Amino acid sequence: MNRFFYIFILLLLAFPSFGQVNIGNDQGTYLSPTEYELGPVRVEGAPSYDPNALVLIAGLRTGDKVMVPGDTWTRAIQNLWDQKIFSNVEIYIEKVIGNVIFPVIKVTTRPRLDHYTYTPLSTIKNSDTKKLRDIFDLYHGKYVTESLIDVTKKHIKDYFADKGYLDCKVDIKVLDDTTKDNFKVFEIDIQKGRKVVISKINIFGNESIKPMKLRKAMKDTKMANLWNIFNKSRFYKSNYEKDKGLMIGKFNEIGLRDARVVKDSIYRNSKGIVIDIYVEEGDKYYFGDITWVGNARYTDGFLDTVLGIKNGDIYNKALLDQRLFMSQDGRDITSLYMDFGYLFFRVEPVEIKVEDHKIYYEMRISEGKQARIRNIIIKGNTKTNDHVVLREIRTKPGDLFNRNDIIRTQRELAQLGFFDPEQFNVNPIPNPQNGTVDIEYTVVEKSSDQIELSGGWGGGRLIGTLGLSFNNFSLKNMFKKGAWSPLPTGDGQKLSIRGQTNGKFYQSYNFSFTEPWLGGKKPNSFTFSLFHSLNGNGEKRSSPTYQGVGITGVAVGLGKRLKWPDDYFSDYWELNYQYYDLNNYSGVFAFANGYSNNISLKYVITRSSVDQPIYPRSGSRFVFTAKATLPYSLFDGRDDYADLSSQDLNKYAEYFKLKFTAEWFLPLTPDRKLVLYPKFGFGFLGYYNKDKGISSFERFYFGGSGLTGFQLDGREIIALRGYGDQSISSPLGDPIIAKLSVELRYPISLNPQATIYVLAFAEAGNTWPSFKQFAPFDLKYSAGLGARIYLPMFGLLGVDYGFGFTPLDAHSSGYVPMNTEIYKNGGWRGQFHFTIGMNLGEL
Repeated sequence: MNRFFYIFILLLLAFPSFGQVNIGNDQGTYLSPTEYELGPVRVEGAPSYDPNALVLIAGLRTGDKVMVPGDTWTRAIQNLWDQKIFSNVEIYIEKVIGNVIFPVIKVTTRPRLDHYTYTPLSTIKNSDTKKLRDIFDLYHGKYVTESLIDVTKKHIKDYFADKGYLDCKVDIKVLDDTTKDNFKVFEIDIQKGRKVVISKINIFGNESIKPMKLRKAMKDTKMANLWNIFNKSRFYKSNYEKDKGLMIGKFNEIGLRDARVVKDSIYRNSKGIVIDIYVEEGDKYYFGDITWVGNARYTDGFLDTVLGIKNGDIYNKALLDQRLFMSQDGRDITSLYMDFGYLFFRVEPVEIKVEDHKIYYEMRISEGKQARIRNIIIKGNTKTNDHVVLREIRTKPGDLFNRNDIIRTQRELAQLGFFDPEQFNVNPIPNPQNGTVDIEYTVVEKSSDQIELSGGWGGGRLIGTLGLSFNNFSLKNMFKKGAWSPLPTGDGQKLSIRGQTNGKFYQSYNFSFTEPWLGGKKPNSFTFSLFHSLNGNGEKRSSPTYQGVGITGVAVGLGKRLKWPDDYFSDYWELNYQYYDLNNYSGVFAFANGYSNNISLKYVITRSSVDQPIYPRSGSRFVFTAKATLPYSLFDGRDDYADLSSQDLNKYAEYFKLKFTAEWFLPLTPDRKLVLYPKFGFGFLGYYNKDKGISSFERFYFGGSGLTGFQLDGREIIALRGYGDQSISSPLGDPIIAKLSVELRYPISLNPQATIYVLAFAEAGNTWPSFKQFAPFDLKYSAGLGARIYLPMFGLLGVDYGFGFTPLDAHSSGYVPMNTEIYKNGGWRGQFHFTIGMNLGEL
């Protein structure tokens, strides 16, 4: 029995929980170990594993000399334990023959997981189970350990904590699988509890900044209230620590650079989590003198002017960094140098002393050499041809590096509408050895072609529309074999074909083509469009009872990008001819039989710095439009038109029309997602001859969504949500219009395949029959909510719910007397509006 009397080796105390070596007491002692030769090793308890492989993993080789006791056995156990497949490992000496020992490795294999289930009482949804399956790594055959159980519990609790369930309780029972040997089943019970939000954030010790402003500075730690609808009220320790730093940053901005959080406490009450933060503001500091070292390109005085910080200003480290490194408005020292080719420019602000609460800085500049652009590299344009991208790029080989040109290039490429602006990337690759830089532009193509399938109400009937717009068309490849996939594309041209009909009563056909770079050398656009429409009572034109109107039109336009006053300006000239042929058609025009010619010249000048077309976040757009016919009445030799018929009076349409619109996109949050969009518009239709009066063409019709089937007389239908279609203007339209609107927009998805955003709006506007009746403060007001979705194949689709607050005037086509049902219960009822297209219904 002495040979098989086991003792524990003290050298294994570092691993007492998972292995032991058992040695007979006549094989040596800890004070005088004995050397043996290692005989064959036997393995017990692992029938599913190759015993030779386990012996090899243990590091035991027959014939080796080993000490008993010794480190060989400790390493062997550790090697086997590291495989994480055993719950217990032992080594004992089975027998000794002469100087040869015969060890046995005895292991207990861990059980494996067969599957897991949730208890019927678990308070979770099917959607939660699917998401949890992707989060925790539980699969058939995985070894079951205490660590696996603990990690699974943590994953579940973290998942529900992210949803606000901080009291979530998780219990995992490990059950035997009765159908398989050494397999287990997890039975998971989850009790989410109720959501826990941050009910209060109390800040103490702040005297210079109001608590509301400090709470606002905290990005992710927000209280639950009505005005925080876009921010989750969840508590995360890591986010909270960052937010405390952001809050202290507000103190730093007003010179309190020693401000700190002295203590804080987090506890629960009946409404949720309460956070108490105690701050110490410290003394206020100011900027001292700022000196410049290493600058050769610009003088100290000029750099001081650009920096805009002088001795005695309140100390603000964030402002200093902004004025030195890449401010959004380009007013910083780094941009100043980089816009002049100094790609390798560096500036290091060094505090040289602090005296009398003033901080003195030395700006150490390394200008480096001016870098010239060597190569332009374009990646990702799988559909758009290189020359289309290159002609929009402001950085040219041989030019000095200019950071502002790169930013402008990003805008120009976004304006094309062919690439996803969210995935646009620029990578300057500097070559310091020769003072050059390669600029790599990476774009991601998105679908820009559109199919328009819509319905509108006009003329008392439903109008169906089918339109195809190809915004990256290639005319020169139309006869090229293999270019039709399904259409020749890649040259940036625009081709549009559109048809409207409600059957035999109304038909309209439109065709337009635009070449944005006529000749291929300058951004001078050429546009040609042709349209024809028929509207009648459904009878054939040869029928004596036929009533209808036919309109044929053609337009040619030339556009140009301007360099003055700046290169955000562009202008556009268009010559337009429309021929109207009426046959017993009354109710729309001033005459029922005859014809009319509308020959006009239109001029549009635009300044647009909008960053992107689909969901703009910055920039502005100003548009002035002038459209006029010839003043026929000034040289027709007539002073009196009273004896002329309506047809003779309108044989040649005579008018001039002026419009001006201004709009801004103002980001309100650091992530530039919440955007304020104010807009103003004014339009005026004038005449040359007072006796002839206002033309019956080109008038303004106001109210509703602007989504109305057809406009026979060139009328402009302008939207004002919350009112009926065309209900605000006179029945025959008005010559003067003014509209103001403001929208607050927030994106739900910026995916180019489905851009979605919601909005709240307030609008005001009106139309007037003449300047004598013009009253700029007599407006119709409305407000409401809406949503927009942009699908590449269909364009922008929208729905709004608007509420009109102002009763309509007696001259309005939608006027209702005050004593009718519509004014009971306080005023107008709200109504839904549907919109299609980017600018439909806009002034």
